[in-house]
Amino acid sequence: MEKEPEKQDWKPRGGRPKKRAEDRRNSVLKLYLTTKERSDLEAKAISSGYTDLSAYLRLRLFSEEGAGHNPKELFHAIDKTGAALKKVGTNLNQVVRYMHYLEKNNMVSEQTIAEYNQHFRKMIEVEEEYVKAIRAFLRTTR
Repeated sequence: MEKEPEKQDWKPRGGRPKKRAEDRRNSVLKLYLTTKERSDLEAKAISSGYTDLSAYLRLRLFSEEGAGHNPKELFHAIDKTGAALKKVGTNLNQVVRYMHYLEKNNMVSEQTIAEYNQHFRKMIEVEEEYVKAIRAFLRTTR
């Protein structure tokens, strides 16, 4: 006797999970523009790094300053800065190792160590300002 196949209560589906009802955008706003206005608006969206006109308009309407930031430019700047910071970190590590060697063998003056510490503090201040600027930028794009 053959075994009957079991019934499944659920249907396996792929794809993105469904959004909650309150997260769905279900209200439509209709806006009439001239052809020139539309092309100017699309050009501004593209120059700001957006291919989706709705996303660009939503950002412009609901951000605190009405800003249309280019996320691609930000990510490129962060990538470049990250690479530069990595190089600085590598150089710093080499300098610290050499300073420890010199200090261990009494070959470095206290003044040199004080200058090094002063430059290191300045670098930390610059890094903190950089992080604050990025956070301020990201707050305006929410």
